[in-house]
Amino acid sequence: MSVLVTTTISQGAVFYAGETLSCTIAFTNPIHNINKSVKTSHSTPIPFTNATQHQTNSTTTAAPAQRSQSRTISSLASSTLAFLTRNRQPSVKAAPKPLDIALANTMTNDEDTDGIPIELDSPTPRSSIDTFLQQSLSPRSSMDSNASFHSSVLPSRRYSSSPLKKPVSEHLICGFAQVVGSFVADANLINVNEFDPLKHYTMYNPQGGFGGGGGLMVARSDSHLDTRTLPVFSIPPSILFVDLDLAPGETKKFSYKIQLPNDIPPSHRGKAIRFNYYLVIGTQRAHTTAKLPSIPNQGQIVQIRFRVLNHVSEDGSRPIYDLLNPVVLYKDQAIVTECHSDKSEARKENKLIRDPLQLEKKKAFLDYVNELFENRMKKNTIPEITRRDSDVYDEKDVNEEADKDQSCFQIVSRITHRSKKAMYDICKSNQRVAKLHLVKTAYRLGEPIVGVLDFSEAVLLTYKTSIFLESSESIENTIALKSSQYITRVSRKTHSDFHSICLDNKRLSFSLPIPAIASPEFQTTGVSLKYFLRFEFLTGISNQPPFIPIMIDEKHRHHQSLQDIEVSTFDCQIPVTVYGSPGGVDRALYGRPHTFRVQ
Repeated sequence: MSVLVTTTISQGAVFYAGETLSCTIAFTNPIHNINKSVKTSHSTPIPFTNATQHQTNSTTTAAPAQRSQSRTISSLASSTLAFLTRNRQPSVKAAPKPLDIALANTMTNDEDTDGIPIELDSPTPRSSIDTFLQQSLSPRSSMDSNASFHSSVLPSRRYSSSPLKKPVSEHLICGFAQVVGSFVADANLINVNEFDPLKHYTMYNPQGGFGGGGGLMVARSDSHLDTRTLPVFSIPPSILFVDLDLAPGETKKFSYKIQLPNDIPPSHRGKAIRFNYYLVIGTQRAHTTAKLPSIPNQGQIVQIRFRVLNHVSEDGSRPIYDLLNPVVLYKDQAIVTECHSDKSEARKENKLIRDPLQLEKKKAFLDYVNELFENRMKKNTIPEITRRDSDVYDEKDVNEEADKDQSCFQIVSRITHRSKKAMYDICKSNQRVAKLHLVKTAYRLGEPIVGVLDFSEAVLLTYKTSIFLESSESIENTIALKSSQYITRVSRKTHSDFHSICLDNKRLSFSLPIPAIASPEFQTTGVSLKYFLRFEFLTGISNQPPFIPIMIDEKHRHHQSLQDIEVSTFDCQIPVTVYGSPGGVDRALYGRPHTFRVQ
């Protein structure tokens, strides 16, 4: 037997730094579907030709037929009794012959007897023995008699049935939940010796042991954490329950909430550095039998990855994370509650929680009304000011509080929506190649970058244009082991591209989508990530056209292209700002429920 543990993370398992991570953890004692094995008999069509031959060879008197029929009934009764008592009796070799005679007589005397006719065209033909005994025996005995009849005629067959397992209750010793963030640096690009002080931090490693009563927790993770793993965010484990009993088919649910710090970096899987965040779920199951007291109780630990986006302030700034100063909390700040199976109980608790707040608001409103009446009675005039003279009703303060209550998603949406247009002159040796128009310069994940290249005022001809949306990592010189050019080249990642032949084009529009599962821009004290648009132009050396006229008259002009043209390449980079934003793709990737079995 085993226990199923299902974890469902809210918001599709995608959170901004500073938001509250919430999840529901369900422990279920499933009832296994046991298929009852029924003893089935394999019936074969009886050779009626042989029965007909026996009928023609036998005498036509009724007495021998009746005697053979009575003998057949007695033999069937004895075989049925032997099958029910599970005692195999020796069979007579001459038994098949009277059986065939009885079958033949039964077929010929269908009009005189009350038996049920045999359906020869049915998909599973039945024997006349089953038909004859159907009136006197129960369906189960009819099946058993049929089986014993075939056991005497056909080769013996064994019928096996597995014993039914009675569902039992399960006992879980303990269960816990924990949030862990870590990063891994590439030793070929970064001097990892600079992070040696981080190894002295007391980090609650999910692979560390957790158990009770000498138990052992076995870690099972979806990502290998080696010795290079360094802490980013760690909190102590939060106990979900102790000594939980689950009846067959029963489910217990627990809610786990923890607020993430504001300054942690986003989830990122790059070349130089990787940031990963996990929700660690562990539980320990007790043995259901006392036959193995020497074997310790074992449990399992599972790491569930979730995604973090960096925090965004009102002005669009994002915090800079200090790699040498991880967020390690030594006090459990998580909120663990048991979810009620009855919705009425939960509604009652919510009502009790809301009632004090409603009473306070009602009392404040009544006091305000009484104050207005008292002022009117004193002055005997209608007051001009209908609001209380307090800073609470100041419009400026109300707007400031509303801005503080805005979530990071709303802030990012407002910043990207209000981003201004931008225009760039792309020149080569002070000669204009094209003019770039961007709809805006601030984007969010999953949004396309739309722009237009204007060649109407270009001095140099452009034959081909290639546009790439790329990102690259940069490492501080104090911890970098390679040059900046090498690090940019090996860490460069192309997210989308656009190619077009633009000869004789006056304007060229393009659209480059930003993947929803990509990492947003971030900056730390050692490594940062930036986005930019890289343009590659294939231009001519001079302004001479790549074709020559071969025939010109009053009405027509015929040109022929040149076989060889001298060209040169030219590229440039335009920086863009990319903010994190949860979407449907990443939520579908991270937000599915995770289920594992504790055995």
